Amino acid sequence: MRRRPQSEDQRALKFRKSLEPNGSDLGIVLSGGGVRAAYQAGALKALAQVLGKDLDNTSIVLGSSIGAVNGLVLSAFLRSGITASIETLEELWRERTFSNTFKGSRTLAFIRAIRIATAQYLSPGPNSSAISVLDPAPLEERLNSVIGSQGGLSPHSRATSLRAVGVMTTMEGPQRRPLLFLSSHHQLTPEELVGATFDVCYVDEINARHGFASAALPSILPPVELDTDRGRVRLVDGGISQNIPVDPAVRLGAHRIVVIDISGRSWWLDRYGEAHDTRPSWEVPAGDDTFCLRPPETLTIRNPGSLGVYLKQAVGSSRKRFIDACGALWPLFTLVKAKLGEEAAYEVMSYVALDPEYLNSLIEVGYHETFALLRRRARNPFLANEEEHEGAASDPSLIGA
Repeated sequence: MRRRPQSEDQRALKFRKSLEPNGSDLGIVLSGGGVRAAYQAGALKALAQVLGKDLDNTSIVLGSSIGAVNGLVLSAFLRSGITASIETLEELWRERTFSNTFKGSRTLAFIRAIRIATAQYLSPGPNSSAISVLDPAPLEERLNSVIGSQGGLSPHSRATSLRAVGVMTTMEGPQRRPLLFLSSHHQLTPEELVGATFDVCYVDEINARHGFASAALPSILPPVELDTDRGRVRLVDGGISQNIPVDPAVRLGAHRIVVIDISGRSWWLDRYGEAHDTRPSWEVPAGDDTFCLRPPETLTIRNPGSLGVYLKQAVGSSRKRFIDACGALWPLFTLVKAKLGEEAAYEVMSYVALDPEYLNSLIEVGYHETFALLRRRARNPFLANEEEHEGAASDPSLIGA
C-alpha cells in the first residue's frame, strides 16, 4: 500500500457530493477477536449512555469476523433503538456456553484439535485446512432467529437511518482476496472504489450466513460457500483481509466513526517489542496501488491491557471449569504455554473460552473502560485525525493516504 501525495489545493481522490462533511453520517466499525466480542457489547452500552440519539441514527455498520456477527445483531434491532440492540447483544453473550454454541462430538473435536494444534505449533497463523475443529450451527440458528424476529436486514426492513450494513470476508483461492458483502441504499461507483483493497458483493438482505462467512477462522470454523455475481465462492475469516474495515465505511460516507477493536493486537505487539503498524505475515497484503481512507473524526475504543487475566480469574482455579470453557480447544493452552508461557497461553484462550463468569467480566470491563475513556473526553469524544494520539492512528487499518 503506498502513500498518496496530496497538496492543500488538490485532493487525493474525488468523491460524490454526499461525502462532504455531514454531522449525521455516523458509522460503527467492529473488529474481530473471537469471544472477546462480548467486550463490544459493554463498550456499546457505555457509548449509548453518552452519545444516545447519535447512535440511534447510525448510518453505517460494518464488521469483520465476530465483529460482523455483532454488527448484524446491532443493525437488526436498531429500528427499536440502540438500547434494544445492546440489550440483545448482552443477552446473546451472557447465555453463551460451549454446548449451546457448537454442535458435534467433543471427543472427535478434541482429536481434530490435537492435529490442528500440532500443525499450528509448527506453522502459526490461519492456514488453510481440510478439517475444522468446531461447527457453529447452534449459534448460527440462534442468530437467524434473533435477526428474523426483527423482520430481517433488507434496506426496507431495517432502521430508516441505516443506509448500509456490511461484513468483510476473505475469498479462498490461489491468492486470498478481501470481499465485502454489502446491503446498501447506494452502490459505490468506480470512482469511489479507486485505490480500494477490497471487492464488493451487493446483496439485498444480509443475513447470519454472511456473518459466519466473515467469522470462519481457518482450522477452527469451517469455510462458508456462497453464491455471488462472480459465481460460487469459498469464504473464510474477514480478519485475514481487513480486521477493522474503516476504509469502506469512509467510502460509504461516514464522517464520524466509532471503532471498537477487541483484537488485542497492541498487547501482542507490545509484548514482543514490535511497532504498532507491524502486519502479521499471514494477513492478505495490500497492493502497491491501493490506499485506505480515514474519516475526519474517529473514536477508537480498544482494551488497553490483557483480557487473559479475566479468563484466569474465572476458570484458572478449576481444571474442569477450564476444560468446559475451552471445550475441544484446550490442548492449545498446553502447547502455547510450553512455547510462550502461561500469560500468553491465557491470552490466546481469551479468544475462544466460553464461560459465563468470564463473558460477564468482558461485558463489564468493556463498559467501564469505555466509560472512563468518554469521561476523559467529556467535551468531544471524537478526535480529528491530526489530533489523534490514543491509538487509532497507530492501527494500520486506520492509516490514510
